[in-house]
Amino acid sequence: MNQIPSTPAKIELSHVTHLYLSTTRAFMAVQDINLRVEEGEFICMVGPSGCGKTTLLSLVAGLETPTAGNVLIDGKPVRGTSRQVGYMLQQDYLFNWRSIEDNVFLGLDIQGIRTRETEQYALHLLDEMELADVRKASPQQLSGGMRQRVALVRTLACQPDVLLLDEPFSALDYQTKLKLEDLIFSTLRKHKKTAILVTHDLSESIAMGDRIYIFSRNPGRVSSELAVPAAIRDSLPFDARNQDGFQDLFHRVWKEMEVVSDAAKGH
Repeated sequence: MNQIPSTPAKIELSHVTHLYLSTTRAFMAVQDINLRVEEGEFICMVGPSGCGKTTLLSLVAGLETPTAGNVLIDGKPVRGTSRQVGYMLQQDYLFNWRSIEDNVFLGLDIQGIRTRETEQYALHLLDEMELADVRKASPQQLSGGMRQRVALVRTLACQPDVLLLDEPFSALDYQTKLKLEDLIFSTLRKHKKTAILVTHDLSESIAMGDRIYIFSRNPGRVSSELAVPAAIRDSLPFDARNQDGFQDLFHRVWKEMEVVSDAAKGH
């Protein structure tokens, strides 16, 4: 009997190792990483600084090529950057001499896909993010949370399938951060995006993720993988923190992080 081929994961890392080389030494950032992200999943990565989380995002984005192993999207090897993947960083990188609208259109210009249709889609996203009233404003007139929303719109305007989020809330005050978590979570779910979030905030990883990967360092490896219960992952991040099981999972992640930290001190 012929076996039906399994559907490839949206993102798959298979035995991925990556080294950074200098004239005097080689530094192994990550070693033998294996993970899968299914279409529409929201995955969170946590771990101590220097465990290779951002390196993995760079590999998925095609900004770097792994020293060994394979990085696949839809079953195909990642070969350089593509429109399929959007990358949102800690800083918003908005240009103060451009209006909010023109900052959003910048990604379309760079990708060579700016048309009346893509402009209208970008403006629709601005409206969805409650930014329509400031489209002609300059970035310095906006709060930090609003600037990050603009950065998200700029990323989504190019209609990537995959969104990589590298601590996008880390510079925001706590109240703004909670509001933005809800907005980004609901927007990505509405548009059926696959996402990977790197964060140092354990509560955030539980509130936003379907699954959590915990990394150790020296070199970076997957230490453990935890599934978030349905009652938590189906709630908006703000409400998720009040769901049954949230505190229990937080303490479990905390203990895993303590194990990872103690192991790192032993090296």
